[in-house]
Amino acid sequence: MASISLIVFTILVVNISCSMCFLRMASTGLATWYGPEDGAGKGAACGWEDDVHDPPFSAMIAAGNSNIFLNGKGCGHCFQIQCSRKPYCSGKPISVTISDQCPGACNNIAYHFDLSGHAFGMMANRGQEHSLRQLGQVDIEFKRVPCNYGATKIAFKVSQKTNRYWFATAIEYTNGDGVLSRVEVAPGGTQTFSSMDNIWGAVWKKDINDSFKGPLSFKLTSADGKTLVASNAIPANYSPGRKYSSNVNF
Repeated sequence: MASISLIVFTILVVNISCSMCFLRMASTGLATWYGPEDGAGKGAACGWEDDVHDPPFSAMIAAGNSNIFLNGKGCGHCFQIQCSRKPYCSGKPISVTISDQCPGACNNIAYHFDLSGHAFGMMANRGQEHSLRQLGQVDIEFKRVPCNYGATKIAFKVSQKTNRYWFATAIEYTNGDGVLSRVEVAPGGTQTFSSMDNIWGAVWKKDINDSFKGPLSFKLTSADGKTLVASNAIPANYSPGRKYSSNVNF
């Protein structure tokens, strides 16, 4: 009987503990929104520009204050966010990717997410989207989660400023950790990789010369230490401003 009581007590403790798992993992903060009511937001400070409008970002993005943007190291981090203010909020979490910086007054609170109008409305009960946006701001619970872009592969958006002496690319749609700690590039279809520099956000650059020609392969290392190679991801006839999809993701 004593052993049965111990088992029951253990199960109860485990169940109580697990029921609190989300609360222990979640933090509190503030959410606001910017742009048009159902707007897609921006990817400026991370280098993704208007790509945030389209799948797989699909306008589910946010600008973060200093504790979230992390001087650009937060670009690509994914978060679940939920609000509970009745009758407006559904209480169901939405997932957003950090794509921009929210400076200035956003730092008056420890954690401030400035969502696209579209993403902010997605926290609402159906039919309450406009009313929720009219509040302007709402208290939230949030936690960082692995990024999951489904079957979408990592993409490389070549900088408009790329020239014969300087090459740069923004890297998009990184599953898992969402952030890269190291990027290496190999020109001319070779496997001779050399390091690139992270200059801002999700943008990586390389000083080059006339021998640097495509196709370009990339060795990518995630912040949690995983490595993969995107072979011939950018073709020989690449153009500045164009985006090229690889055949890999974490």
